[in-house]
Amino acid sequence: MTKLNVNDKAPDFIAPCVWCNEFTLSSKVREQPVLLYFYPVNYGSTCTRYIEMMNEVHDRFEELGIKVFHINPGPVEDHEKWMDRMDSKYDHISDTEQRVSKRYGMIITHPEHPKVSGFTNRGFVLVDKKMIIRYVWRANRPNDTIDLLSLIGEIQNILGRS
Repeated sequence: MTKLNVNDKAPDFIAPCVWCNEFTLSSKVREQPVLLYFYPVNYGSTCTRYIEMMNEVHDRFEELGIKVFHINPGPVEDHEKWMDRMDSKYDHISDTEQRVSKRYGMIITHPEHPKVSGFTNRGFVLVDKKMIIRYVWRANRPNDTIDLLSLIGEIQNILGRS
């Protein structure tokens, strides 16, 4: 498993998703920069609270010209139910075999958390229109989160937008 970093070329991928049916990264970044939000599971307590907070800042991402996609190993059908339950404002990508999570270095390997070792980790990756990674944040522990207003501020600085 490779951990991708800022300025690395983002690996292209195709995966099923709820609203767009088939997500292709290279196609989506042609329209606008893409922020991938990796997370462990649907219905977890941290994930539930965090998606509620992400819904609250949805307009801020749009103002920045960023399209956000959530991604985890859940199947599309599970994502549909989760999105309905949470009134999600974001499309969800299904990575059932964790190919994308592994390629992006978003797998939990923390030795203090053996029960979740091998799960998709929480993290963000911003990919620009040239398929270059401009920002990466990975959780150190499965329940770690980044303050969303801080995340938005960092992205604003990276993109040179106020």
